[in-house]
Amino acid sequence: MEPRHRETLALPGPWPACAQSLLRAGAAWLHTGSLRPGDDGGDWLSLPGGSVLQSHWDGTAWRTEWDGRAVSATPWTALETAMPHGPWIGAASYELACWEAGLPFQAPPPGALGMRWQSVPAALRVKDGKAEWWRFGEEPTPKPHFGAACSLDRARMDLTPRWDEATHHAAVETIRGRIRDGDFYVANLCVPFEGAFEGDTITAALSAFRHARPPYGALLSLGDRTLLCLSMERLLSRRGARLRSEPIKGTVPLVGEPRADEDTARALQADPKERAEHAMIVDLIRNDLGRVSTTGSVEVPRFLEVERFPTVQHLVSRVESSAKPGAGLADILRAMLPGGSVTGAPKRAVCAHLAQAEAGPRGFYCGALGWIAPNGDLDLALPIRTAEIGEGRVTYWTGGGITFRSDAAKEWRELELKTRAVLS
Repeated sequence: MEPRHRETLALPGPWPACAQSLLRAGAAWLHTGSLRPGDDGGDWLSLPGGSVLQSHWDGTAWRTEWDGRAVSATPWTALETAMPHGPWIGAASYELACWEAGLPFQAPPPGALGMRWQSVPAALRVKDGKAEWWRFGEEPTPKPHFGAACSLDRARMDLTPRWDEATHHAAVETIRGRIRDGDFYVANLCVPFEGAFEGDTITAALSAFRHARPPYGALLSLGDRTLLCLSMERLLSRRGARLRSEPIKGTVPLVGEPRADEDTARALQADPKERAEHAMIVDLIRNDLGRVSTTGSVEVPRFLEVERFPTVQHLVSRVESSAKPGAGLADILRAMLPGGSVTGAPKRAVCAHLAQAEAGPRGFYCGALGWIAPNGDLDLALPIRTAEIGEGRVTYWTGGGITFRSDAAKEWRELELKTRAVLS
């Protein structure tokens, strides 16, 4: 994503604490807390004031508006139409992605927000402590005004799972039975944790980013609530004709003892259950990419590699391809979303089961989040480790892949492990 104009900007203090006033004014923030292989890093801060493209559920379909005017197109088609007027920063929900792909999903309540994208006339770009002011249009835009940073009490949230361990155990065993019967191979079962939220959302984000150091962090306004994302997973990127997805499947704790962590990483790579689960998801994503890629171009340059994060270690692979000539944004999003690592294989059968089995609609968890440039380049994270905060409440989903080898007690412990990033 390249601007028409750029200029160096002096930061008034340490980043990102100095940006508190901009965030309180509604700035959209994409944050790089740690670099993954092949990433260039850096933060984006887009001030409010651009156009807004959003979709709501009317009970039967998603209805889209662009700056309050109705758009007679599906959400992905509307986003592709709006793309040249970007860049855009925003997010889309799991249920909207399923609807666009023609997959079963648990219907949200009427009026539910399914996607929200904000155009970016100008943005603050910060990398390695150095800032630039990027303008994407010809019209001058005012530079950001940094107010004084303030110190607030630590935000507090009390998370309780919507269902208990016994209910989760039964859900895992049902999936294992479906796998035994040959209905599917792997399913990603997710559980919402929810409770009261006290304090300041900006403070919560600064603290969570400092602790979790997510490669694909974000703080986005959804109107009446805020999306706080601590994701480690790239769902999809595009640069020119090159497409890339980097699925994560397989998790163990990181305890901070080098020898113990190395032993755990080797055990993770060798675990038959984890390897099988990961390989099936990589195959699913190869198939999804293949639908919009030139024949023979899909490849897996990284497979079953362990990556370390502050509280966990994950198995990660990279799948790449070259997009077919004429493959548009809507085509690619319909092929790739919802992500294979948060659904399962075969995708349709698993989505149908999850629509009946899970405790509610996922919302923006497991949808897509990131930026889209006017030329079609994009970088979208899979919003795992993601909280929706508003009106004194917080909802934080987490989940894991279930195979026939899964142990229900171990899967429950993994859910609790994955809540550490937002609770710490």
